[in-house]
Amino acid sequence: MPAFVSFVGAKVISRSGHCALALAFAVTVAISGLSPTRLQAEESASPDARVSAPLLLGLGDHDSRGRLDPDKIPWRAVGKLQIASVSFHQSCTATLVDPSTVLTAAHCAFNPRTQRYHLPGSLHFLIGYDGSRNAGHAIGIKIETGSGYDPSRPRETIGSDWALISLDTPLGSSDRILPMIGELPETGSTIMLGGYQQDRPLVLMADTDCRIVGRVTDSAGRLLLRHNCTGTRGVSGAPLLIEKDGKWYTAGIDVAAELGVASGFAVVLNEPRKTCEKPSGRHFVSFSSIQMVTLCL
Repeated sequence: MPAFVSFVGAKVISRSGHCALALAFAVTVAISGLSPTRLQAEESASPDARVSAPLLLGLGDHDSRGRLDPDKIPWRAVGKLQIASVSFHQSCTATLVDPSTVLTAAHCAFNPRTQRYHLPGSLHFLIGYDGSRNAGHAIGIKIETGSGYDPSRPRETIGSDWALISLDTPLGSSDRILPMIGELPETGSTIMLGGYQQDRPLVLMADTDCRIVGRVTDSAGRLLLRHNCTGTRGVSGAPLLIEKDGKWYTAGIDVAAELGVASGFAVVLNEPRKTCEKPSGRHFVSFSSIQMVTLCL
């Protein structure tokens, strides 16, 4: 039987100029080995804000992450999302779900200093990023966030913490797209989680052998997946990767982690999938008076 957790308390704290979400939760159906603890949103921090591994969000005593080649399948669809504005700089991870659209966490597109979403043009997506090189660069032209997500009420709305960003340049190809899975992954499913993280911001780091270990709900009843993957700040927006019938899919969007233990939480994909499927599988964006069509697979 799947286990469920409900979030029951939250506060916003400041760390190195970034706003981070601290969440307390209570177990409503017992999860083996789980005790009430703190959660914090995995917004990325500057490399200068590094701390020792045991204190990093989403990392336990054993770091199971390894460096991966961003040109290998399925990681070819996973890239670095850099946000640069006058007053704020941060980075997250995002995934190509069609040739011109990336999926990430909504809180990655939100500026906690101005209390507004970043302008699309301040969002830069780098595919195949590995230090001094990348395979492609595109700039955002439209941001669509979960209609239920409210950055001023992150605890209550974390289940809608997702964003689709339309890009000015198509970067996806048949082997650079990770479609969203059409069903809810089962507890116990083997998954992978990887992205560009605060302690290794220039390379793709991933935990390639972890699992979905339960399900949780936010205060509004929105469902999230609980996993035991290792990942820290900067992996926000990264996909939970799952293989089905020899093909890789995005199974969720990583949005939060526990402190001092390999554990995190991911938004399920029913909301972003519905957005991609209307109308007739298309959504339209305008840029410099040119209408562009993107297909969400």
